[in-house]
Amino acid sequence: MDNTLFVKRYSNENFDVPVNYSEVYRYTGYGGLTKHDEQIEKIMLEAIQECSRVLTYKVCYIKMQLEWKNNFPVLPLSAESKNLARCLEGSSEVIIFAATIGIGIDRLISRYQHISSTKALLMQAFGAERVEALCDRFCHEIGEQALCDGLYCTPRFSPGYGDLPLETQRDVFRLLDCSRQIGISLGDSLLMTPSKSVTAIFGLRKNKCNEAEQKCRQCSKQDCLYRT
Repeated sequence: MDNTLFVKRYSNENFDVPVNYSEVYRYTGYGGLTKHDEQIEKIMLEAIQECSRVLTYKVCYIKMQLEWKNNFPVLPLSAESKNLARCLEGSSEVIIFAATIGIGIDRLISRYQHISSTKALLMQAFGAERVEALCDRFCHEIGEQALCDGLYCTPRFSPGYGDLPLETQRDVFRLLDCSRQIGISLGDSLLMTPSKSVTAIFGLRKNKCNEAEQKCRQCSKQDCLYRT
């Protein structure tokens, strides 16, 4: 394994992960929308149809052999994290990746903020659901390949989770060259552009993860709006 940088792109036609409408409503952060009356549902479907045309699904990643020192994984990151070490426990390999659905949806959201705040909110939520769906699809594909070697994926873990500082984004961007590879830039405030982008880390190990190791259980932020 030579730490080669890989890029995966999915067209709208071959990205066949169905939209999880319950997740879209959840990502609005407004409980009233879960009751989705006919008018809200109509606006949501319009928002999804309009946004779907501009999405570009892209992932860049690196796969590395993982060594351990003093119970911490040896990674090209400037910070050590007990939460990340616990997530990667038992892993012999690690994947560091970035994923985005492109800038088009940001432009639509910006436009609709001046036209329909409800549609803009639903577009925001749909974008969050789609980038998570992209991450799930990518991790599933890596997991299927890893099974050939008898390995299983751990939950993914992102900068800003638990005790892994958000500043770790800078290390990930240097490692993956995200701007050149898939068009994600990192601002001084550590926010990514396009906004519907994710960076994360997960391991490959011999033992399959159990329910208690799922990603929300790994994060110490108990009051997170999106905690499951």
